[in-house]
Amino acid sequence: MALDKRISLIALGAALAASDSFAQTSLPTIEVGGAPLRATARPIPMRPAPAPNRAAPAAPVPAAPAPVSPIVVKYAVPAATYTLSSKELQQTRQFDVAGALQRQAPGVIISDVAGNPFQPQIDFRGFVASPISGTPQGLAVYQNGIRINEAWGDAVNWDLIPSIAMDRLTVVSGNPLFGLNAIGGAVTIDMKNGFTYQGFEFDARAGSFARRQAAMQYGVQSGAFASYLAMEAAGDKGYRHFSGSHIKRLYGDVGYRGESGEIHANVTLAQNRFGASGPAPVELTNVDPGAVYTTPQNYKNTLAMFDLNGNVAPDEHWKLLGDIHFRAFDQARVDGNATEFNSCGDVMLCNGDGDPTNLPDLFSGAASLGVIDNTWTRSRTIGGTVQAVNDDLYFGFHNKITFGVSYDHGWTAFAANETLGVIQPNLVVGLTGPIVEEPASGISSVSVRASNDYLGVYALDTLDITDRLTATAGARFNRAGISLYDLRSTQINGAGVYTRINPVAGLTYKILPNVSAYASYSEANRAPTPLELGCSDPARPCLIDNFLVSDPPLKQVVSHTIETGLRGNVALPALAPVAADYLPGELTWSAGLYRTYSFNDILSVPSQVGGRGYFTNAGTTLRQGVEASLRYADERLSAWLSYTLTDATFQSTILLGAPNNPLAIAFTGGNELITPGANIPSIPRHRLKAGADYAVTPQWRVGGDIVYAAGTWLREDEINAFGTLPPYALVNFRTSWQATPNVQFYGLLENAANVRARSFGTFFDRAAISFLPFTNPKMVSLGPPLGLFGGVKISF
Repeated sequence: MALDKRISLIALGAALAASDSFAQTSLPTIEVGGAPLRATARPIPMRPAPAPNRAAPAAPVPAAPAPVSPIVVKYAVPAATYTLSSKELQQTRQFDVAGALQRQAPGVIISDVAGNPFQPQIDFRGFVASPISGTPQGLAVYQNGIRINEAWGDAVNWDLIPSIAMDRLTVVSGNPLFGLNAIGGAVTIDMKNGFTYQGFEFDARAGSFARRQAAMQYGVQSGAFASYLAMEAAGDKGYRHFSGSHIKRLYGDVGYRGESGEIHANVTLAQNRFGASGPAPVELTNVDPGAVYTTPQNYKNTLAMFDLNGNVAPDEHWKLLGDIHFRAFDQARVDGNATEFNSCGDVMLCNGDGDPTNLPDLFSGAASLGVIDNTWTRSRTIGGTVQAVNDDLYFGFHNKITFGVSYDHGWTAFAANETLGVIQPNLVVGLTGPIVEEPASGISSVSVRASNDYLGVYALDTLDITDRLTATAGARFNRAGISLYDLRSTQINGAGVYTRINPVAGLTYKILPNVSAYASYSEANRAPTPLELGCSDPARPCLIDNFLVSDPPLKQVVSHTIETGLRGNVALPALAPVAADYLPGELTWSAGLYRTYSFNDILSVPSQVGGRGYFTNAGTTLRQGVEASLRYADERLSAWLSYTLTDATFQSTILLGAPNNPLAIAFTGGNELITPGANIPSIPRHRLKAGADYAVTPQWRVGGDIVYAAGTWLREDEINAFGTLPPYALVNFRTSWQATPNVQFYGLLENAANVRARSFGTFFDRAAISFLPFTNPKMVSLGPPLGLFGGVKISF
């Protein structure tokens, strides 16, 4: 599961054009141990460490992030790359990674599926990275070069990442060098260390929803040694019922930098608890926006991740890099749901078909039965990467080649059971009774072991054909071996091996000194996860990862991406001298087109059996569109504007289950016949974001931003018959006052217009709870209301 940061960079280097953020012209940047260096046509010496006892001055934001470990070579790969520096991340004062991405990164939007800000589903160009089990993942996510998609289902738990410790955050479009899962792109997070940050900072705030949070970071350098420590804690009651959170996370790094190399050891720890309210019927949310539909829905996530990485340069042309890491992730989940079991006037309960079961009726007279599904996931991953980079002249042409090998072994222990209970008037499942063991209904306790073996062998070459034209070509071989072992029977035993070679090729051309064009073609693949392989039979559906069964094999997803565009930068005074007094800074810009076909796309499909579902290959899907962005910065003003059009459609004729869609129930027995051109649900077509921060005086700053998203089609409405959810725009304001050189006070007004965004919707069984006769089959997730927060930041 670990791709190199090196790789990351590799793709990262996409921000070529003539300047830092979106425009590097030809050659790649070389970075050593997290110290960003400007691109140049020859090897670059290591940057001297900043003076101690103060925050290191912000380095120019390069096209790609400055990795801390271990792969640190960037290439001018022709693809879209968007980078946010720690200074830019700090502007919007977001406590979570997803919030920072949604505010500023082009093409990124949040779907509030879970109803908790620490469980966001991030969507980039129609591909997602989600913490929700059962969501087909389309983005790879890396922290310091380590792939953090979990071993069991490739889920991404954003709550585990310490946001204050982020040095640089980059979103990269599809590139096979990021390994498995990068069919839609990748998010790379580079963390701080004692060489990139020195000083002390303490930040505390409180406000709406009983939110209280604090963060601390400290970095110090002494000669060739440096260390860094960051800690965060937060708690709130949530903006919906039963959705409170308690967050604790830590990141630390110690490093040594010598004349020709560098070595780092770092650790990430987290222990978080939160409620996830999920979507609720619109008839409930119209009365009470904080309403939930069956609860409890609680999670407890625990993480311990360790990494040792380093790099050494034997001479001016060669660099060797490597890392070894270990990741331990545990999750316990409690999920209250409706059930098909019901009292039928006998001593035993009946199932949804009215047939008696072997479950005793201990709840005679109960208005409506429910269940509590309990799951326990314990995943461990160990892996590493070795890489070599050569940068030299061959036959008079500058050439840079990178090649390496990465390997990860993961193993997971998964267990689940279900207990019967009664749904109370407040929709809490209580009075729990026996554990359900009903194999005839597909429900029985589960104990499974799974193993993953991921091998990647890759190479990438960048050749400067002329001082304007650069060609890039490379490939990655992926091998994914997946095994399942059923500890209670032999039904789920199975294994699969998925292999593929994914190529990438492209050109960048420097049209003007500060304008570049790019075009590329790439392929990527995603192997089915153990979770998906354990739940892929329509005839034997399961409660996502709660109850697995023996299933037919799934095919791996393969994506083909074509991308082209322009990017550059311009100093406004040079362009319009009259503007020198008003806009003395630099404007960076980019505009591009993209098209990604996904073959054998894997979808999660609801079953005719209530509350259950399965995974299936759903033919070919297409995500294509336009993306444009602007960013301006000078000493007093920072501003940004971006727009993304994402046209996401099915390209095959397929039959999918939609047991709660009224039209599907009425005409096709609860199934949908999807035809080419139908829109894929839950993907907004239009995304617009803008923002600015301005220093009114040296002490007083004001700022604000807006995020707009078009309405999406509901899940289970793949035939596009019920219209979209309403569009929404979130407006946020902020201000700060530097009272002394070391003390700052600030205030935040989040969602100033008090818009309850409906970013996700689906259908549900209106008759599932007998004492609530719903008439509207739609349910939605509502975003947070207006929030007001105040805080203080102390720094030395």
